[in-house]
Amino acid sequence: MKRFLHTLVACSALAMSFALVSCASKQEQTVKDDVKPSTVDVDKMTAKTAQEIVDDMRIGWNLGNTLDAWIDGQGGLESETCWQQPKTTKEMFTALKKAGFNAVRVPITWHNHLIDDKLTVDPAWLSRSKEVVDMAIGEGLYVIINIHHDTAPSEDFEEGRGYYPSEAGKEKSLRFVTRVWEQIAANFNNEYDEHLVFELLNEPRLVGHEREWWYDANHPDCAASQKIVNELEEACIATIRKSGGANAQRFIMLPGYVAQPWAAMADSFVMPSDSAEGRLIISVHMYDPWSFAGENPGEVEFTDEAKAGQKNTFEALNNHFVKNGVPVIIGECGATNKNNLAAREEWYRYYFETSKRNGLTAFIWDNGSVEVGEDGNVAEHYGFYNRTAQTFYFPTLLKAALDGIAAGEKTE
Repeated sequence: MKRFLHTLVACSALAMSFALVSCASKQEQTVKDDVKPSTVDVDKMTAKTAQEIVDDMRIGWNLGNTLDAWIDGQGGLESETCWQQPKTTKEMFTALKKAGFNAVRVPITWHNHLIDDKLTVDPAWLSRSKEVVDMAIGEGLYVIINIHHDTAPSEDFEEGRGYYPSEAGKEKSLRFVTRVWEQIAANFNNEYDEHLVFELLNEPRLVGHEREWWYDANHPDCAASQKIVNELEEACIATIRKSGGANAQRFIMLPGYVAQPWAAMADSFVMPSDSAEGRLIISVHMYDPWSFAGENPGEVEFTDEAKAGQKNTFEALNNHFVKNGVPVIIGECGATNKNNLAAREEWYRYYFETSKRNGLTAFIWDNGSVEVGEDGNVAEHYGFYNRTAQTFYFPTLLKAALDGIAAGEKTE
């Protein structure tokens, strides 16, 4: 969870990305030379539209602060619990499915699991990531995996630290994202049908910039950065499609700058070219309005004005994308706990009803943090599901969300 305020790519960039992929020797890759033959019906995959998949997801949940967790200098499988969340188990997904969830987003961080200067991902990390994905898919859930906390701290980042969407950082960024997606695509391919979705990047942004968390259409740095994001994402798509098999038709999610809705709807955002037709989904994050959903201390009441602002954004996404055949997933949403349960219930019901009415599917962000401390700090308390007890911290919030979806579906 992070803060929000309310073209085709140049041929030279694509050529660079293809060259980087093709020149890697077999010894440099952790891709599988013995790629398994497809166990899925690709024709059946292609029979479903992206909007049908988004609608079928209905409501999603984030396995937050888990496979995306990282600490400088710490790699290995122990990173899964380094942000105080429990090790992921099959029972978690069983209970989520039973409770009404039809999809999970599994954020994954990669830069802390590279084992050499060839940007090779630790095979043990790939194996564990696959194990978690298989648990969820085994329960009949859709699963989204991505590149998560890999945004570099500045454009002077070290090779392999991640990516930074500026002109100065573009070359190293292209190398990182295409190399990582090459390996993800090789390990997640022919065993997975449309229930596995790839999300290219998470909240791509200029870390440390005055507009890090806010896309400003009038700021030249924002437009320039969004252009680099466009280039990175098109190179990632080409890498995934090149892996062939089921990935040639895999559904792919992509955000604009910092995953802000209005950035995706800005003139500077360009849908990338794709060898597969109709397989792209827009990814946005909406903790809206921030004054209620995230700001510390912010507002504790969900006002009519806040509802109007939410409704405006949902309708804008519908008009800009959904009505033009491009579906939208809200990959992260939530309202931090401010000891204001009744207002949060109202927020969840309205949010999920109005987003569903506009053809959007939303995923609840869950970082496991629940209680407001004695200091009264209400930031980042997005705990939703008790992963040890397989219960919900605030059952009425889940009911409000599900009731909202049911109401939104009736008005479609």
